[in-house]
Amino acid sequence: MQAKIKIILEKLIRARAIITIVIFLGLLFWSSYSVYVLNKTSIYVENGLLENIQVFTISIACFVLFLPVVYQNRTDKLILLFLSFLCLSFALREVDVEDLNIPSVLKFIGSGIGRNALIAAGFITMFSYLIFNIKHYKNLLSSFLASKEGALIITAGILLCIGEGFENMSSVPHHVLFEELSELSGYVLFLLGAFTYSKNGTTRPASGYSKSVDSFACAKSTPLLHTTELRPYASPNSSSNTHRNG
Repeated sequence: MQAKIKIILEKLIRARAIITIVIFLGLLFWSSYSVYVLNKTSIYVENGLLENIQVFTISIACFVLFLPVVYQNRTDKLILLFLSFLCLSFALREVDVEDLNIPSVLKFIGSGIGRNALIAAGFITMFSYLIFNIKHYKNLLSSFLASKEGALIITAGILLCIGEGFENMSSVPHHVLFEELSELSGYVLFLLGAFTYSKNGTTRPASGYSKSVDSFACAKSTPLLHTTELRPYASPNSSSNTHRNG
C-alpha cells in the first residue's frame, strides 16, 4: 500500500507543471464567468479569493526555490536564494500582515517600515555577496537569463508590471479583475520556472547552461584529469635484441 502511494506521489510530482497549468486555466475561466455572468465582484476585492490564491501560489514558489539551497550541493545557490527572497517579498506585498491576529513583533517585521527594512537588508546583503564573487556568478547569471526558466521569470515580471498598470485604469470595467489575473498569471509563471530551476544541477539539461558550471559542481566526485595505468617503458632496441638472441 505504501509503495503504491509513493508511486502515485512521484507521478504527481512529475506532472506538477501540467497540474498547475490546468488549475490556473480553470481559475481563469471561473473568475471571468463569476464576474461577467454572475456579477460576483467580491472575488477580486482586497484580501479576497484571488489575492489569497496569489499568496498561496507565490509562497509555494518561495518554498520550492529555497529547498535546493539547503538540500542540494549546487554552485548557483545565490540565484536560488535571491529568487526565493523575491517570492517572499511578493507574498508580504500581497498580505496585509498588520490586519492579522499575530504578535506585534511579526506585524512590525511583515508590514510597513519593518517589512521594507527586511527586504532592503536581504537584497543588499545578496548584492554585496554577488559583487565579491562576480567572476563566479557572471557566467551563471548569463546562463540563467538565457535559459527557459529565466524566460519564464522575466515574463512573470512583465505580467506583474501589466497588473500594476491595470490598477490605475479605473475607466476600464472590472479593471481590478484584470490586475489580479495579470498578477496571478505572473505568479504561476514564476512557480513553473521554480519547478524546473529547482531541479538538481546534475539532472538539468545541459543546453542553456555553462559547461564549466556542471564540471565545477561535479568536481568533488570526478577526477580533474583522466589518467591511465602506466606500463614499464621498453625501448625499440630491446625487442630487436631479443629476436637476435632467439
